[in-house]
Amino acid sequence: MKSHDFVGVVATPTVGSQKRKRARARHMNASEQIEDWVTVSGVQKRRQRACNVCALLRVNNRKKSYQTTWFCERCSVDDANSWLCNRSRREYRGQVKTCFEIWHDDFGAGEAIPTRLEARVVLRRPAQKAGARKKTRCELQHRADGSEDGCESDNDEGSEDE
Repeated sequence: MKSHDFVGVVATPTVGSQKRKRARARHMNASEQIEDWVTVSGVQKRRQRACNVCALLRVNNRKKSYQTTWFCERCSVDDANSWLCNRSRREYRGQVKTCFEIWHDDFGAGEAIPTRLEARVVLRRPAQKAGARKKTRCELQHRADGSEDGCESDNDEGSEDE
């Protein structure tokens, strides 16, 4: 190629001079810490949620899963976050890993959860301000049927052990 082949060609501007039109899409999963604060005994602390992986991998159903303030924004849906520990607490398939690593490497970001775990993952939405109590399914059904029976009669039948 010779110089006359490039006559009239304009050089592409450098990256620094171009305007960025939209935010960069996330190509990598990264953990972020929530900015939701709560006051406990006069001390301000971050609100904690149950870790999805800890809840799936717990062997004793009576023991609660670990709490965390970290989530993966890429795996979250709308405002329902995917809560994951960023501390190495588990040994999975012979390797010590964080829940974040287990979720993304072994569970395929929640798409390939082993069936032997027999649990479903619930993405938790942020807490809302206290307000009027929502009606239970029983109360809504009685209202739709037009019956005056209370829901207490349904609950009392199964509690009699005499």
